[in-house]
Amino acid sequence: MKKNVLLLILSLGLGISSHVRAQENVPKEVVLTTLNSFNKLRLSNLKTSELMKYNEGYVEKVYKILESDQLEKDQKDDLKILADARERDLINLLGSSKTRKYAHLTDREMRLPVHKNKLLKYIY
Repeated sequence: MKKNVLLLILSLGLGISSHVRAQENVPKEVVLTTLNSFNKLRLSNLKTSELMKYNEGYVEKVYKILESDQLEKDQKDDLKILADARERDLINLLGSSKTRKYAHLTDREMRLPVHKNKLLKYIY
């Protein structure tokens, strides 16, 4: 009887652990490429290069947080603060109308990377 209970507990533990998915590592290049897919905005060459340069620095900051030894809660808080600062910077760079369009495009394009790493949903 004790062996059956032990086997049941062990099998339940293995079953539960197999359903817990670890977050996958999404390469920086994938996130940067996704953030730089804004052709539908029809920006000038100057604004395009400024936005691409800004996104490059932003992704570096994001991955500095993601690769840190902080608790997940602290990472979320830092990513939210960074996202708020990014929104202000994008409004200064693009204007509020283009920023809203860019946010909508980014939201659609980031679905796959966010599916792989849930913390990425806090970066935009």
